[in-house]
Amino acid sequence: LIKLVCTVRLFIKIEKDIEMADKKLSEKLPQTGEIIITKKAEYESIKLLGKGGFGAVYEVKRLSDTAVFAMKCELMDVRKRVLLMDCTVLRGAQSLGSKHFCEIIDRGKQPDRFRFIIMKLVGRNLWDLRIERPDQRFTLNTSLKAAEQCLEAIEHLHTVGFLHRDIKPGNFAIGRPEANEHHTIFMLDFGLCRQFSSGSKDLRLPRATAPFRGTTRYASIAALRQMEQSRKDDVESWLYITVEWTAGSLPWRKLKGPDKEEVLQWKEEVREGEAMDDFFKQCPRREFSTIMKYIDSLEYDSIPDYDHIYYSVDDPLDWDPDHKYHGPIINLNERQNKRAKDRRNIATAGTQRSS
Repeated sequence: LIKLVCTVRLFIKIEKDIEMADKKLSEKLPQTGEIIITKKAEYESIKLLGKGGFGAVYEVKRLSDTAVFAMKCELMDVRKRVLLMDCTVLRGAQSLGSKHFCEIIDRGKQPDRFRFIIMKLVGRNLWDLRIERPDQRFTLNTSLKAAEQCLEAIEHLHTVGFLHRDIKPGNFAIGRPEANEHHTIFMLDFGLCRQFSSGSKDLRLPRATAPFRGTTRYASIAALRQMEQSRKDDVESWLYITVEWTAGSLPWRKLKGPDKEEVLQWKEEVREGEAMDDFFKQCPRREFSTIMKYIDSLEYDSIPDYDHIYYSVDDPLDWDPDHKYHGPIINLNERQNKRAKDRRNIATAGTQRSS
């Protein structure tokens, strides 16, 4: 009985602490209708879009022309400055001219309250869009086209030297229909990113053990084993979300917790013989099996052959019975030319930063 009373008191204290922290957060963050002033412009806070432990995202309106944007805020007194990583990654992606990353419009801070960046406002995320489907899955055509765009975003992130480490449907969103960008997918949330390369060929040496980063459902085997993540791990997580979009679920989704050890065991088992066939039973089995085996063959320092994966993803639609396939989204020659241009852009950007 004494233990029960102590447990109840502990839960009450935790709830009060959470309420106080939430109240403190709300007091420091923007209020609806508040005017935010920067050196460039004035913005009005329209509504809250989402809130986390140390910040929030708002829809804001620029007063000079009523254009709407997203404003991501972070409390001034946080230990880990996630917003700084967002800025670094987004600027790197902008140097590539990638269409899959939000453009930074403005930035600033409210002394003793919060820092913020103003960026492109996007539409709904791919988790919500899938869940709303009657069978909680996309059509094969939509799944594969979305997968191509998400993989291209991952490739661009890797090109500028960063790992995402939390690839999941909620971190990808479509553009706004009002801006005629609803066919474009944007990558979001770079708080768990880690720089693996500074633009040179040198990689950061892997740590002997690394704290878990990511979402258990989509995390790679290496991440679940608390090993250092690399480019292959982002691509492995990408494969899991593609399977979920295509099949409607992942076999380990019903695990309680979910327990990392149990999910790890599932992910190891689906790579074996008949288990792999069963895992891909509602997907293009041959192509997805090929992709998984290719990902598993990569090492920490391997540069994924993204073209190989793109064309494996494209293949299934060649025999799609509804005849809606119009050829690959990404042309190989165009990609090779763009990759050479990207390398020049990165080199130029690095020279400008160092001068």
